Amino acid sequence: MEQARFRAAIIALLISSRSASPQLPAGRVALLSQGTTSGNLYVNPVLGLRYQFPEGWTVNDKITTVPHQFTWVDQPGAKTPGGSTTQCSRNLLFVTKHPEGMETNSFDPMALMVAVDPACFPEITFPRSLTDRDAVQKAAAQVLQHLQTPGAVVRAPARARAFDNAGTVMLEVWRPLSFTTREPRRGAGATIRNVDRSVLMMPAGGYWIVWIFVSGDDVDMDKLKSTKIFLDVPGESPANK
Repeated sequence: MEQARFRAAIIALLISSRSASPQLPAGRVALLSQGTTSGNLYVNPVLGLRYQFPEGWTVNDKITTVPHQFTWVDQPGAKTPGGSTTQCSRNLLFVTKHPEGMETNSFDPMALMVAVDPACFPEITFPRSLTDRDAVQKAAAQVLQHLQTPGAVVRAPARARAFDNAGTVMLEVWRPLSFTTREPRRGAGATIRNVDRSVLMMPAGGYWIVWIFVSGDDVDMDKLKSTKIFLDVPGESPANK
């Protein structure tokens, strides 16, 4: 009898430890390293990646709040047991072609890099292979629900594909959009802007890393899409390679 109780206690302990071990701390993305930039190279050893954005573009300390801001949205949002909202994403890098405040006659091309905690979005299933078209299309549809495009009008259906980057599957979702801006400094009324948005997504360091590229012309979009992403061993400094 005692032996049976002992076995039952051991089994209960094993079940408890196994169920608790995979859980990650809520809001952990808020503690993720911001990474550093030097020239046109962004480095984050914790994630094990480097990103080379277009040379000569401007790194902004904060995302400028503008009516046509494009970003990742955590909604509907995860909730902790206490009822407070959990932070599920963190902006790591924001670059634009021109310095902040510089007047241009067109949309200022931008690249936003975001770290997303997959634990907050169980509905999003990242494709595991390049050939699983159903998984790619499903993931793309789910990702689109978390992209903020205030007042934007879709000009064409989204296109999605998966491709390989040094052995890592990456997802791309592309969609052309239109939105209206008002620029009182120029004494003009409403202006309709046509832009293309390309979103890249990949797993790294236990997170999803999302790049949001937006441009009003093909030349700058080609520059953004041809930028390089280097994968390193997480925690290893590129200087030691």
